[in-house]
Amino acid sequence: MKIQLKTEDYLILSSIKINQSTTELEHLNELILLVHDWDYLIKTIIDRGIAPLLFKKLPQLTNSLKIPELVKTKLQQTYYKTFSRSTIMYEHFRKISEVFTLNNIPIIPLKGIYLSEWLYQDMGLRQFSDIDLLVKKEDGENCLILLEKLGYKPVEDVRPEFIISKSEFVHYIPMVQEGVFIEIHIKLHRKTEKFDLKLNKIWENALPVSINNFNVFAFNNNDLFIYLCLHLNKHFYGGHVQFTCFMDITNLLDKFKEKYIWDNLIETCRLYNCENLVFKYVVLANKYMNAPIPKKIKQQYAFLLSKKDEQLFYKYLTGFSSLTFANTVTAHFKDLKQIDSFSDRLRFFIVDIIPSKSFMISKYNIKYPSIFFIYYPYRFFIATKGILEHLKK
Repeated sequence: MKIQLKTEDYLILSSIKINQSTTELEHLNELILLVHDWDYLIKTIIDRGIAPLLFKKLPQLTNSLKIPELVKTKLQQTYYKTFSRSTIMYEHFRKISEVFTLNNIPIIPLKGIYLSEWLYQDMGLRQFSDIDLLVKKEDGENCLILLEKLGYKPVEDVRPEFIISKSEFVHYIPMVQEGVFIEIHIKLHRKTEKFDLKLNKIWENALPVSINNFNVFAFNNNDLFIYLCLHLNKHFYGGHVQFTCFMDITNLLDKFKEKYIWDNLIETCRLYNCENLVFKYVVLANKYMNAPIPKKIKQQYAFLLSKKDEQLFYKYLTGFSSLTFANTVTAHFKDLKQIDSFSDRLRFFIVDIIPSKSFMISKYNIKYPSIFFIYYPYRFFIATKGILEHLKK
């Protein structure tokens, strides 16, 4: 399948950069005159989280007068909705970071809560749905205690207790208060991954920063970029991508275009065993979002971006989501690999396929608990379908 971007798609992708050159703004201005399907454009640009970035550029675009008023109103509403939500999130971050600091717990805010202020420098530009914090393993349990004292409650984990106890976790069960979710991470990935983000080195290289007037830590530039690419990769092949991942990578490359030390980034990627994964998205961001990269880098890594990857990228742009049964089965197989003994693996499999009554009621939102058992055939069916999809993948 050959990718055929529409004018509307080009305009959406051309809106991603925070700061654009005169040439890029002129191109964006010209695209406005070529748009035919404003309904498709406004729905897609809002769904992909890019609408606030276009809204902020409107004063710089003379042809914005040609945009239908309803479209401009929706762009504006999306920007202020993002700003309002971010304000709430930052207030939660403020009280959490204050308590953690008083208890001598260093934290590294991940993704949105950090990037919204440091990279985008405008709380209305970058959407994020929860607050992810990396802490040292020895501080993890204490963080949960402190969050509970602040009024946060753990989200119910519907998995059977045996599976929970045998599964490796990267972050604790999310805590929630007033619709705001907090995830405390003690790792950045599972040990079953082929790459290895070395936590000791990452903490050693972390930089002191101020977010919302609180002193915390942040990844150095290389670690940040690598983490964002690997986080994107997990979702890219997992069936569901938030387009903010592409926005972040593109704007990081743009921010450091004059001083990014590519040899150092390559060296770090090789240390973490993730060179090909990271540079595939570097090439993709350059090709579709005009992220600036040296010609040498483009030539060296162009082979990593396959036609299949490009087709999948376009499907995500136009609204594709594939949270299939195979994704769930794949995750369960990863859990299974972590169990050593045959007896525990067998028990894991049985409990996973035939879980308890309480699990079934919660998982499938069964209105009449007395008939929970009739949902087991359905569970067997989706498990079988998931295994077949997993094998096909």
